[in-house]
Amino acid sequence: MMNSETRTCQNCKASFTIEPEDFDFYAKMKVPPPTFCPECRRVRRLSWRNDLNLYSRTCDLCKKSIVSLYSTDKPFPVYCQKCFWGDAWDPTQYAMDYDPSRNFFEQFIELKNKVPALAMVNDDGIASVNCEYTQDFAFSKNCYMVFIAWKLEDCMYDHYLLSGKDVVDSVDSMGDCNYIYDTVATEKCYECRNVYNSVGLANCAFCYDCRDSSDCFMCVGLRHKKYCFKNKQYSKEEYEKILAEYRLDTWSGVERARKEFAPMLFEYPRKFSNLRNCVNCTGDALINGKNSHNCFNVQRPENSKWIENSDTPKDSYDLTVGGELSQCYEGITPDHSNQSRFAIFSWKNNDVDYVDGCHSSKGLFGCCGMKNGEYSILNKRYSKEEYTVLRAKIIEDMKARPYVDKQGNAYGYGEFFPSELSPFGYNETMAQERYPITKEEAIERGYAWQEKFQITTGKETIKAEDIPDSINEVPDSITKETLGCIECGRNYRLLEAEVRFYRKMKVPVPRRCFFCRNRARAKTKNPYSLFHRACGCAGMQSNNDVYKNTAGHFHAAEHCPNESETSYAPDRREIVYCEACYNAEIV
Repeated sequence: MMNSETRTCQNCKASFTIEPEDFDFYAKMKVPPPTFCPECRRVRRLSWRNDLNLYSRTCDLCKKSIVSLYSTDKPFPVYCQKCFWGDAWDPTQYAMDYDPSRNFFEQFIELKNKVPALAMVNDDGIASVNCEYTQDFAFSKNCYMVFIAWKLEDCMYDHYLLSGKDVVDSVDSMGDCNYIYDTVATEKCYECRNVYNSVGLANCAFCYDCRDSSDCFMCVGLRHKKYCFKNKQYSKEEYEKILAEYRLDTWSGVERARKEFAPMLFEYPRKFSNLRNCVNCTGDALINGKNSHNCFNVQRPENSKWIENSDTPKDSYDLTVGGELSQCYEGITPDHSNQSRFAIFSWKNNDVDYVDGCHSSKGLFGCCGMKNGEYSILNKRYSKEEYTVLRAKIIEDMKARPYVDKQGNAYGYGEFFPSELSPFGYNETMAQERYPITKEEAIERGYAWQEKFQITTGKETIKAEDIPDSINEVPDSITKETLGCIECGRNYRLLEAEVRFYRKMKVPVPRRCFFCRNRARAKTKNPYSLFHRACGCAGMQSNNDVYKNTAGHFHAAEHCPNESETSYAPDRREIVYCEACYNAEIV
């Protein structure tokens, strides 16, 4: 076994460590160790992901009006779902011969700019029904404007969900939630609204870090409770009177509750990391994990590293979303794949390298849009023996003649696609959401920049102040109105199914568009990074004197000696306890 090595990222010049088990992984994947640090690798992948910016355009095959991830100025054709998955075109008609005198990445981009792209990456009409307006999405029914999700029914305006029904305006629902609204990081919750980082709740509102409780309102850190308000116990009658007084069916009542609830989030201790049923794991929001590190928002990871927003990844590294996969490396949603290296939105593949939009294939290198393909390079089919020889030749050429980007970074075999070759402007991608830069910075680094987005403003037919305060007073005709976001001015409309949901859940009509609502929820999440931080327990109270301990701790009156790797940076104001101190107070 090799020793750990500290190397310098060729992009940001920061030091990063490659551990012995990492070298073992790279050897099994038959790739060289990375030359970019983990964070720069993540930014690079994110610069190829446009999850939220949508455009109206025409399918370049059937001429149907569609909604797409791709603006009309993109160089390649864009097909609707029916056309892309249909038999009216053949990806091999765009096949290219590999030219050993030219750089591989340049040839790949030449191919990509000719092959039709799927307008929205989903399986609508195949394994999903009535889910046309979804992205990175599968195995669902009757969903609208849902991004990075699967196994859902009747859901709207969500981002990263794993199974559920009637989930609206939610982020990071990890499964088995029904009738929830405006939530972050929930599991097994029913008829809840405005709950965060909570499991097993029913009929709760404005709760944080609560579990196995029902009928609680504005509470933090509760376990096995009922009829609690602001962490105090009440009778059923008292609780229902308080809840009724807040009028959560009204916009004004919800805003009042939101304002009162916000300070409570800084008055109670938080656990350094949300790891449940995990063995030898680091990261945050991990469930049922084993031997996995630097993973965030992942269920059932095993022997994996640097993975985010994934379900059941095994023996895999450096993935930005992915489900039920194994032995995958540096990919964007390589669902149900094995031995997938450097893949973008490519599902059900085996032993592929540098592919984009390829599905149910094996033995591909540098291909786009292939379906049920095998032993192909730049979309050209070869015999297995010819493929093996040419693949080895290309890898050697990539090592000898790497692509060099505008910043001087060299991309040989083993590096993901360069950001400057992405079909998206940096500001269209999730990289801008997570790692924002200015237009000037983007251009200096060689990235594209999208100048125009399709956003309609100034067309509202009803003003926000004229929308009834209570959902009980909203007429059916609201679905015929055009609303204007009170934050960004974007126009939006309400669906009939959406209004039915609001009425059942007694939720007022939102005054902000989905994009502003989603951005606000995203801001409540911690970064996908780890920081070294000391426990915030100072003995009898938190070290900022805000929280007074309710139980004795193992360190008595002394400051807790424990330190941890946490997604809470040391300068953040939250009270962050180690597991022992947290359990003494909360569990």
